[in-house]
Amino acid sequence: MKNNNIVVKNASLDYSDYYAQKKISPETQRKFVSSEFLAIPARYGKNEFYFAQETIDFIKFCRNHSPEHSFDVLADDDIEIRSLHSFDIWMPIIFVASNVLLPIAINIVSSYIYEKMKGREKEDANVDVTFYVKKEGEEKYIHYSGDAKTFRDNFEKIDLNKM
Repeated sequence: MKNNNIVVKNASLDYSDYYAQKKISPETQRKFVSSEFLAIPARYGKNEFYFAQETIDFIKFCRNHSPEHSFDVLADDDIEIRSLHSFDIWMPIIFVASNVLLPIAINIVSSYIYEKMKGREKEDANVDVTFYVKKEGEEKYIHYSGDAKTFRDNFEKIDLNKM
């Protein structure tokens, strides 16, 4: 499914290369089961993994603004950030444990974008964010790349239950 700036497709998450390369502990690997929302790294090249530049700030924001939900990062120690120098908002890849939590994730990302844009409303900025969502035993990939100001509006135009 494709709608304006949103792409939805079936996916399969396999982080075994990341686990081996970074010597990720079994406890950390279980975060896929124990966390409602989990920031995961993106693969660059064959064996390079980086977190998006907004990862740490976003997780802190989530923990402060939605303490009733569990937010974590798929890492044991320090994380490697890929910095991209622009006003664009490069969000982490967000694993969402259940499709019923997806509207909450979208709302939190929307609130984060709103906070980032405060005082800079006249500037143009794009958002790049990917969600991996568990739905009925399958995983869905949902990617948004587009205008920060219309992030929420774009998601309101699609029926998330039919993805």
